[in-house]
Amino acid sequence: MKKVYFAFLSCLITSYGIAQNTEFLKRVENKYIVSTIKKDSTGKEKIEGRDNVRSKGVVEKLLFGNTNGNVEFYVCPSFEGAYGFRTVRDSSDTFLLEIKRIANWKEAAEEAEKKYPTVGIPLTLISSLPQNIVNLTTDHNNAMWPLQEEERLKLYKVKSSSIPISNRLAEKLHAKFVSFIDDFKAKELEPDLLMGDGETTVFRCIVDQEIWTLSIPFKTEEKARELSDLCK
Repeated sequence: MKKVYFAFLSCLITSYGIAQNTEFLKRVENKYIVSTIKKDSTGKEKIEGRDNVRSKGVVEKLLFGNTNGNVEFYVCPSFEGAYGFRTVRDSSDTFLLEIKRIANWKEAAEEAEKKYPTVGIPLTLISSLPQNIVNLTTDHNNAMWPLQEEERLKLYKVKSSSIPISNRLAEKLHAKFVSFIDDFKAKELEPDLLMGDGETTVFRCIVDQEIWTLSIPFKTEEKARELSDLCK
């Protein structure tokens, strides 16, 4: 009975996009994949290159493209569209706050479910079903979920807006991200509470020639929640 229940529970968790991995991830990477040194009009050397976005997920790239912002904040909830913002400099060297979100998550999810339908089994009935039926249902749903995900990505529409912000605000936000990621420690997470939040949060910033990233599958640690709420 336990085996059947956990097989069903595994399906349920996967179908709703609830992450099973509760570990946070802190990463430091090269800022550029390929870089060159150029000189400006004053003769000062400057490093330029192709932004490193290898560690970003598909939806992150859908929102932010193939470039990195000075600061990036990304949230992927279980039951609504992903959203976030980043700070970038425009052609006049003014900072912009670019706000992005998936505007049609619910509609895309419903359309994908219609095209690649899954089968749900109520918990009240699962104990009375033959094992082979449960196995067939599990196999079917496992085949449908990746197809649903591909279909949703095709249907997603990104809503964008941008506003100019002061250099002071941009610099303070960057300093906050740098300090938070640098100081974050594993002992601050409480594993028993992680399943109660339902969203993955990513904090990212550029530090000299590096990209610093902290990804928290279910934020519960106090400082992470404070910074996330501030960003929202």
